[in-house]
Amino acid sequence: MRMIEKVMAELQKQGFVPQREDDCVVFKYQMLGYLYLDDEDEDYFSLYAPYIFEVGEDNLGDVYAAINAVNKDMKVVKLMISDDHVWACFEEMLPHGADLGEILPYAIASLFRSRQQFYEKLKEV
Repeated sequence: MRMIEKVMAELQKQGFVPQREDDCVVFKYQMLGYLYLDDEDEDYFSLYAPYIFEVGEDNLGDVYAAINAVNKDMKVVKLMISDDHVWACFEEMLPHGADLGEILPYAIASLFRSRQQFYEKLKEV
């Protein structure tokens, strides 16, 4: 079974309502949208919380400062700017036989927490 199929099945098993769209899986948790992109590397797991904040010329410096602060504090999760929006990214190389049932809730919670921390850091700058 491919990783995208495992992710879809595990999300359903854990009570989420994922939707598969071509080469990705999308779902929501606590009003935050999540995205799993299919990857050729079956040992690599990545989950994203895209479009968590819009970036413009007027806030770019503050956004970079908040991103940097969160990236220094968080492990495995990193924030980045893509398409003029901040994305939260969980990326990890999985050991053979890794339990996706344990990793997926951790990834979801980590992305949610990184988004909250980003908003808090943004208020401080």
